[in-house]
Amino acid sequence: MNAELKIKKAKVQLIMEQPFFASLALRFKYVADLSIKTAVTDGINIWYNPEYIDSISTEEVKGVIAHEIMHVTMLHHTRRNQRNIKRWNDATDYAINPLLLASKFNLPSNVLVNPDFEGRSAEYIYERLPQDDYGDENERSNGEGTGDVLDLPNNENRQQTEAQIKQAIAQATLIAEKQGCMPCHLKRMVEDVLEPKISWQEVLTRFLSEVARNDYSWIKPSPRYLSQNLYLPILESIEVGRVTLIVDTSSSISNKTISQFSAEVFDIVNTFNIGLDILYVDAEVQSIQRIEQDEPIHLEPKGGGGTDFKPGFVYIEEHDLQPKAVVYLTDGCCNSFPQEPDMPVLWAKVYDYEFNPPFGEVICIV
Repeated sequence: MNAELKIKKAKVQLIMEQPFFASLALRFKYVADLSIKTAVTDGINIWYNPEYIDSISTEEVKGVIAHEIMHVTMLHHTRRNQRNIKRWNDATDYAINPLLLASKFNLPSNVLVNPDFEGRSAEYIYERLPQDDYGDENERSNGEGTGDVLDLPNNENRQQTEAQIKQAIAQATLIAEKQGCMPCHLKRMVEDVLEPKISWQEVLTRFLSEVARNDYSWIKPSPRYLSQNLYLPILESIEVGRVTLIVDTSSSISNKTISQFSAEVFDIVNTFNIGLDILYVDAEVQSIQRIEQDEPIHLEPKGGGGTDFKPGFVYIEEHDLQPKAVVYLTDGCCNSFPQEPDMPVLWAKVYDYEFNPPFGEVICIV
């Protein structure tokens, strides 16, 4: 059976067995291309290597088609931004393959699966993949592994495309539910796409990632370009600096909340291999704690009075801490703000009080 017929047969079987994926599979144009290794999509086309399709079973072809569909369903073709293409593709594969296996698809033997990444977003996984394992950030993905994802073509409107995909997902869900063939794990995934719930841990990871990505240094040249006699700045990791964590220790912040926050912060800052300067502040700075790289975080809060946002920032300036960023854990019950500082600020707000600071980004964590 040639590759084109095998793909047609796989789509027919999807219609009979997997109506959710079948509905979405019919949206794509399928194009044979010997220049790619397996399959790849940009959200509009699915290119496939006919020799590769010939080499695997029809069941695995269904898995490859579903794999590419899942990339588009999760909007992976619109979310890469400036991330390394190969690293992004691996991260997206780790994110979707457990869902495909749970849906009883047969995937080729080289599938990427890691239990530590199950239920995590591609962005979260990306930050935890070793940067040294990947090459040129601008190198085009070429359909390796089970199948890759390309960026949406530049001539396509991103917002319009995402709206169309979400409409198609909603229709596919309705079809599958009417046939009683919509597994719970797919339904949860669809809900997350149609009404995304942003994890504050992932926002904090993205925040620190962006701080690191903006940190260039001319002191050490980038080794990537030295062989070409080009002296270009190196992208320094945030590991060369420190982050200041200010903990609101006013009487309205519970120890349970602080303990939860410290556990999550420990996991995230270890991803970036950074040190922390922790300030415990109510209406004034009560104590200081310094955490070195890879050292377990056990917050030792002191305070219990009122709340004032100024003292922590004054301490940073007077003691010349020069943090890469400031993360401020608070319930937001205060209107006493300092002048906007030079470093980026992320307010990690607990509870449901309205909070509109004059600077920085706000995430809600409880």
